[in-house]
Amino acid sequence: MKPSRPSSPGGRGPRRVTLAALCLTAPAALLAPALVSAREPAAEPPAAPAAPAASGTALSAAEAVRRAATGNPSLRAALLDARAAGHALRAEDGARDPRLVVALEGEHSQVQARAGSAQDPDNTVASSDAARRTIDDAVRSRAALSYTTEIGTELELGTAAGVSWERRRWSGLQPLPSNLNLGPTYTAEAYLSARQPLARGAGRDVQLAPIRQAEAGARAASSRARQTASQTALDVLETYWSLWYAERGVAVQEQAYAVAQSLVRDAELRANQLGTAARVDILQFSTSAASIADALSRARIEQRNTALELGRLLGLSPEDSRALVAGDEPPELGLPALAALSEQLEQSSPALAALRADLERARSRTAVARNLDQPRVDLFARASVGTLWDETSNFSLSGGRPAYGVLGGIELELPLGGGRFTSDAAAAELELEAAEERYRAELQSLAARASALSASLEAAREQMALSAQTAESARALAEAERQRLNLGTTTARDVVSAEQTAREAELRRLQAQVAQLSTRFQLEHAAGTLLARFASPVS
Repeated sequence: MKPSRPSSPGGRGPRRVTLAALCLTAPAALLAPALVSAREPAAEPPAAPAAPAASGTALSAAEAVRRAATGNPSLRAALLDARAAGHALRAEDGARDPRLVVALEGEHSQVQARAGSAQDPDNTVASSDAARRTIDDAVRSRAALSYTTEIGTELELGTAAGVSWERRRWSGLQPLPSNLNLGPTYTAEAYLSARQPLARGAGRDVQLAPIRQAEAGARAASSRARQTASQTALDVLETYWSLWYAERGVAVQEQAYAVAQSLVRDAELRANQLGTAARVDILQFSTSAASIADALSRARIEQRNTALELGRLLGLSPEDSRALVAGDEPPELGLPALAALSEQLEQSSPALAALRADLERARSRTAVARNLDQPRVDLFARASVGTLWDETSNFSLSGGRPAYGVLGGIELELPLGGGRFTSDAAAAELELEAAEERYRAELQSLAARASALSASLEAAREQMALSAQTAESARALAEAERQRLNLGTTTARDVVSAEQTAREAELRRLQAQVAQLSTRFQLEHAAGTLLARFASPVS
């Protein structure tokens, strides 16, 4: 058997990985047991970093999304915003309900006047030394029902009733009239009033604008809640498969480290006992083992950090997050109907739905601002019927019939100067144009992103097939190099290089698999169809 040639230990170190699953075949059986005493003892290979305690909280991807639906703070905030918008809509709808006003008031007043003065029009006493004090007491009540129609007509139907007492007291040196007590005197009235705007405040667009804006706000909040839910699901799925990748990355490095240690022991046996290998082979394999140990340590850190990130998305504490384990295997999703996704993009995207609701709200605000930039011209009218009676009339109607009254007119209000409404209308129109441009920009951005993701998805599927072929060939090459090493027809450097190439090729294959899933989920998120994979967490 030909001795191995000395080789440099400076081969490529293994690339840092986060996720993978790789099955490497064990090295060939060691050669015959040692028959001679060992030569100079070789350095022991470095010990692998301590593995974390095994955790048992296996989680499926669907279960992770369901947990995030109830535990993710960002999603809960979006759902609360949607509920608040629903209450705002009900508030605006209730603001149009008829209003009942009931009032009860009492009055006591005293008026004192000199006889013959303007305050004593009766001029009952000629002497200016006399004075009269008039004492009035009254209790009045009113009940009215008011309502504003959808075209702006303000209607009020009401009744009023009251009772009053009057007392007159005289004081002075001259002979005075007797004090007088009048009452109780009763009054009753029913009335109907109406006011109809002709310019400012007239029309359904203005009167129903608060409700329409609240409806648009509720739709926007609901769409943004769905967008947040979709984004949360995307983040959870991507982090979940990153955790899956990280766990298998740890397994890869642990297996690779075990293989490297076996190669070190094999080289020590052949060098120290059989004399068929050089010490440089031991150094080559020891260096590779040390590099793999470093990669294993970094892979475990990556796994722990990814589990913490997944736990954060699920609303878990760091202690509970460390126990998370990805229990699923990547599903075979196939290619989506890309043409159908592009066609339904505008209708299914919650981001575009929210912008459409914002656009509708901006249109309503613009209509209101234009209406307010007009003079106020109102027609008004009031009709009433009433009567009064006292004890002397035996509680019968005065004159045998009630009294009627009608009032009507027109009222005009114009601002002195430019006023604020013209500027408000101009600002509202500019905001409407800005909202339209934002919608067009978002639509173009989503269409471009969907197109790019579709191309990336097709490339990822092709990359999966190519990486699978590469991984299979690399595994076969690594096995062949180990066999050649046993036969003494290759060098340690070639074996290390082949093992590393096989490991990296398998990692690339699994990376391509996870990348395909991630690209598929991103495409469905952009198209607004990602939540269809799960029971929608938005209620």
